[in-house]
Parts: sequence; C-alpha cells; structure tokens
Amino acid sequence: MTQPPGSPETSGSSGPSEVDAAARQARILDDLQDAVQRLHVLAKAPRVVVASGTRAQGARPMAWQVLYERSLGPNHPAVVYRGGGSTTLPRALMHGFDSEPTLEAGWAVERLGDAMRAGPVIQVFRSDRLPDDVSRALVGVLVFEEDGLSLAGVKALVQELGVS
Repeated sequence: MTQPPGSPETSGSSGPSEVDAAARQARILDDLQDAVQRLHVLAKAPRVVVASGTRAQGARPMAWQVLYERSLGPNHPAVVYRGGGSTTLPRALMHGFDSEPTLEAGWAVERLGDAMRAGPVIQVFRSDRLPDDVSRALVGVLVFEEDGLSLAGVKALVQELGVS
C-alpha cells in the first residue's frame, strides 16, 4: 500500500520530534520553577511582587508573565505592562502610575517581555481602565533586583506607603 504524499513515511519528518517536544516541555517547566522560587509577594492590592535577581537571569519573560497573570486569579482582567527604571517605583505606588496614562502606542505593551526591556520596575494595568479610570487601573508591580532595588528596600517602601 502506498502512502499519500506528505505523510510521515514518505516525507521523512512532519514536524518536531517527540524528543524536541519533551525538551521544550522540560524547558518551560524549568522556567516556571525558576520564576516561582524567585518570587516574593509583598502586597496583594495592588499586587507587588519582587523577583530576586535580575531580568537576565533564569526564566524567560513568558514564564514571568504567565505566573504573574495567574497570580491575579482565574478571572483576571486583560492587562498591559509598562517598564521603567527604579525611580518609577515610588511614583507608581503613590499615584497608581509613573506618568499619566495614555492610549498612545508604546505607553503600555501587551507582552511583559517588551516592558522588561525598559527597566526593572514593571507596572501592570487593567487595559479596560486606561486612561479614563486611572485611579483603578494599576493591578500591580513586578520588581527585579536591579538599579539599587532589593527585596528589603522594596518591602520597606511598601510598608512606608501603606500598600496592602
């Protein structure tokens, strides 16, 4: 019996092998495990999370995004991200944003990896609240230990500002 053109038996390979798929799955699980071990939740509303180490260490941005969004609960709203330097953290926690939100392209992005390029302080906003309902747009902040930021320092700032 002859096989139809393009079948695995006639074309050699029809896609990634099982070994490649298993390796990819293992890498994803390793990324998630690395991110989980590095996360420190300091406040729940807005959710302030410090990741020990730098953005360049360990898990890839997609793992951070999946974990952060999952931590918001099963029915979390659609979110966007805005990255910035260490000086943006106090302003974001005091005012709910580091600069006046707009709908301009680039003010906030849909992928955490894109925001991470801008700095170690990643603000997370409800996309349905920008820019009209700014007082309730900030969902949380993800902070990496760079630019002089440390777990102890962020914890002290969160306590000083009375973030819950």
